[in-house]
Amino acid sequence: MRIILLSLLLAASTLSARAEEPDTPKGRSVSIAGRCFAMLDYKLPRTRVGLERNLHRVPRHPGLDSLLSPAEKAEVLAEINARCDALGKDSLLTSDLFWVMRPYYDRLHHEDPHYRITPVPYGDSEVYTKKSDQRRLSRELRMPAFSLLQINDTLVVDRSLDPQFRRGDRVAAINGVAAADYLKYGYDDRHTIPTSLMNRYFYSQAVGRFRIDLERNGEMLTVETAGQPARKAIFALNKAEETDANIRTYADAGAGYIAIPAFFPNNSRLIRIVRKAIVDFKKQGLRNVILDLRRNPGGNGHAFDELLSIFIDKPVVGYCTGQRVKASKEAMLYYDFLTEEQAGQTVELPETEYVRSFETNPEMHVGGMRCYVLVSRDTGSIAASFVNMLQYHGAAQLAGEPLRHNALKYGEVLEGRTLHPSQLAESCVSMVEIDECTRRDDGYVVPDIAIPCVAAEYLTGRDAVLEKLLDRLR
Repeated sequence: MRIILLSLLLAASTLSARAEEPDTPKGRSVSIAGRCFAMLDYKLPRTRVGLERNLHRVPRHPGLDSLLSPAEKAEVLAEINARCDALGKDSLLTSDLFWVMRPYYDRLHHEDPHYRITPVPYGDSEVYTKKSDQRRLSRELRMPAFSLLQINDTLVVDRSLDPQFRRGDRVAAINGVAAADYLKYGYDDRHTIPTSLMNRYFYSQAVGRFRIDLERNGEMLTVETAGQPARKAIFALNKAEETDANIRTYADAGAGYIAIPAFFPNNSRLIRIVRKAIVDFKKQGLRNVILDLRRNPGGNGHAFDELLSIFIDKPVVGYCTGQRVKASKEAMLYYDFLTEEQAGQTVELPETEYVRSFETNPEMHVGGMRCYVLVSRDTGSIAASFVNMLQYHGAAQLAGEPLRHNALKYGEVLEGRTLHPSQLAESCVSMVEIDECTRRDDGYVVPDIAIPCVAAEYLTGRDAVLEKLLDRLR
């Protein structure tokens, strides 16, 4: 293992306003079996000079750089400094740095769900720079071979490749760390995998064995496993969620079910599969179709006019009323109407540069079916736009939980930057603000049929949200 000491420009404020003492992470060791490395960040002494550097700017984004008023900024800084003081350390692990800065990071993420702060991948660090090292590490990385549902502070096994773990098992701890402690260092995604949680907590790639404490049918048990190669396990889990493998019928509810877990640079095959499945449902005498986009984070909007034509029986579909772009060097590569004089400004896009409305293809439409769409907080980006269009144009009812705040508002992402000198980085930065046609003006897409995720219901091993919708149809 190699540990790198890095400067952390994090200075505690002398502001008199103090937040309540936060839920401080307990003292912990960075040691885990077979770890590859951990990062430490050095915290400079308190000074007002460093204070402004803490809340880094996001100048390429049309909304984040002017998000906080002076009073809001002072409130966020007070909470950050209270967290820093509560840790009582001279040096911070990268994961602790995320926890300290989380009041600000969560505020940015609330404004734009695209915007996240993540640990720098090992290949970008100073530890593993040789291609041979990266290939070796990629081969050695292992993970417990299951995916997880995150419901508040509860982690529930969702899908497993390993028979030792069953759907509905509650994961109480991994390698001695309680599930609730892992969740302090990441975002509240509904769907996740164990390595995502572990990498954020330890800032380390796990290659050894895993000791997992489970609750199953009210009884506690411990399972030890070497896991499976991470790349193969993630591929297999994703493969199991593909649309092809998730088309089925529920005859007693008069419904056919289709999962759409992702969109692609070329959606033509997906569109063919979805339309054929719906036509088949109709031939079987079913009158309800359920589309499941709960785990769909987005992707590419290729051929969306064709996809939406299956469901929307209108010759023209209204999409948005306006868009704005933050003029930057990167944006100028995409939009040639931008000039150097406009740099740093948020500029209205000409109507020739975006889609206000589009024509449908009537030959694609499948009539006579009632459409329901399962959504969750993970339904994002272009997937959020897809379900919103179905709801807005009266082609489907949404069921599940509300999408994230502003799931529709921002897009056209740019590559993020590393927040030097720390080992945290922006996942991406949106450069376009979008006024999409929608039913509400508060930034939320809310389901017509509210079905919240309840941890106790998922501990039975059933898909509780889907089953409640089916009960309603019955």
